[in-house]
Amino acid sequence: MKRGNSATQAIKARLSLAELARRYIELRRVSGRWMAPCPFHQETKPSFSINEEEGFFYCFGCQASGDLFDFYGRMHGLDFRESLEALAEETGVSLEDAPKPNPGAQKAQSFKRRSLRMHEIAMAHFAANLTLPEAEACRAYIAKRGLSPEIVKSFELGYSLPGWQDLADALRRAGFAHEEAAQAGLLSKNEAGRMYDRFRGRLIFPIKDLSGRAIAFGGRIIADEDQAKYINSSDSAIYKKGEHLYGLYQARRSVSQKGRLMLTEGYMDVLTLHQFGYTHACGVLGTAFTPEQVKRISGFSAKVDLLFDGDKPGRKAALRACEMLRPRGVKCRVAILPDGADIDDFLRDGRGGGPAAFDALLEAAPDGLDFCIQTLAREFAPAETLDWAKKFLSQLTLQPDLAGFFVGRLARGLDISEADLRQGLADTARPRLSALLSAPEIPTMLDARTRRENATLDFVARYPHHFKALQEAGAGLILVSPFATAFWEKMQRFGAHGDDLLPHLDERERDFWIRSRTGEVPPKETENKELLEIIESVQKSIRHNLGSAGAAAALRRSPAGLDPDTEQELLRAVQEHSRENNAEH
Repeated sequence: MKRGNSATQAIKARLSLAELARRYIELRRVSGRWMAPCPFHQETKPSFSINEEEGFFYCFGCQASGDLFDFYGRMHGLDFRESLEALAEETGVSLEDAPKPNPGAQKAQSFKRRSLRMHEIAMAHFAANLTLPEAEACRAYIAKRGLSPEIVKSFELGYSLPGWQDLADALRRAGFAHEEAAQAGLLSKNEAGRMYDRFRGRLIFPIKDLSGRAIAFGGRIIADEDQAKYINSSDSAIYKKGEHLYGLYQARRSVSQKGRLMLTEGYMDVLTLHQFGYTHACGVLGTAFTPEQVKRISGFSAKVDLLFDGDKPGRKAALRACEMLRPRGVKCRVAILPDGADIDDFLRDGRGGGPAAFDALLEAAPDGLDFCIQTLAREFAPAETLDWAKKFLSQLTLQPDLAGFFVGRLARGLDISEADLRQGLADTARPRLSALLSAPEIPTMLDARTRRENATLDFVARYPHHFKALQEAGAGLILVSPFATAFWEKMQRFGAHGDDLLPHLDERERDFWIRSRTGEVPPKETENKELLEIIESVQKSIRHNLGSAGAAAALRRSPAGLDPDTEQELLRAVQEHSRENNAEH
């Protein structure tokens, strides 16, 4: 399916790029455009730009560019067709008339849709269960933990009945086979092949994607303490636990407003924090902190408060989180709870002093790097400390400005040789640097012809209404490179305006078009001046560079209606070249 069809336009009419991007990053208005740190590469300064009028994004750092579908696809690892189908479903746009993808992809996408629907049914089923008499013990637990009805509703908490077939029967009544429900992670299978509910007798925590759709569940046992206290959905077609954070959907707006994110470990900790006004809190879903989660966090905020238990596993998790966040330019501070205490102890008056005590804990929290230095000095042997520091610094090989800063901090804080650290960094950097240097070089031709071609195409991409004037001036005649001639021919054939042209451009041409309109462009006030300069440059090129044979050939292939002045320049080039030849003889 092409991007310019009615379905893609209908989706863009219902969901803007800026609205979609706000789910993942904090946008700020700068000189008429939305700006943010780029979610596609690690940085701290805002180089990601959205041109809302055009509906395109562009990153000045990594040169990522595209439209609504490109952005969604990059964030979720989807191709254009998958992004189209996901956004069509979200916006209610029909794709019935769209050409079908290959059968394998169609089957996979169909199962993803069915999995989302099964999770939607399951979430409603669990929420309804929470009101039943059988859920009295679960409601008592919620009350004991002090969760308000507003929090229960906001996070759509539920209850799974103790029976073995309760959800299975509900899904079957909705038309879903047990086998596909098991594949979606909602049912389990015993050794005899019998299907049964994965979650039984548990308080249910729905895990949502950034569109607010349930994609997995966590469950805390209520009555039978012989079972695991918490269980979670396994990975599925719609859920990879290392890519998501519990509560991020509910926290995303608060994170944007506060400019920082709070990261903790458990479901109940997240709920308690939200109830006490720390609505920028989310949790790591009981798994080791992953690079995918770091990427997601850094797209939302460059400041993170880490809140972990004071036991050995909690401190180790905090150290690992700092090790992953700080090299990526994310500023973090580490609030460690006293050993044996939990968040409730700080936030419930009478036990820990209430929110004031919790705020004091946050204010006293050390910077992430200071926490790492303190932990290493206290708990690591010298050789382990040096190995950790080298590993930490190895993540900075593409950010030399940060590397220089961290080398000095670590050397002073850990009382180790700065020279050893720098050597270790250099040893680690060499293979990566070698790989970079051996990568195919992107040709950068700086000759006048290439600059002239780029200036011409860049201008007409920004101001397509001037295409006819440039065509009449003979701009198409001076284009030589395959890229430039192909791009120009498509403008001649389909029109220079975006709606007409974009569906026919290949990926490189499309990136050029978007970059010209969304990147660093001259002010619009210079439009007419640029036009005159380009026309003058074109005619100068025709007069001086084509020569007799080239000018004659250009006259023969020139489009109908060539501007008379341009035609005269071609004739003059033929005459001047002829006189020069006569003089030589």
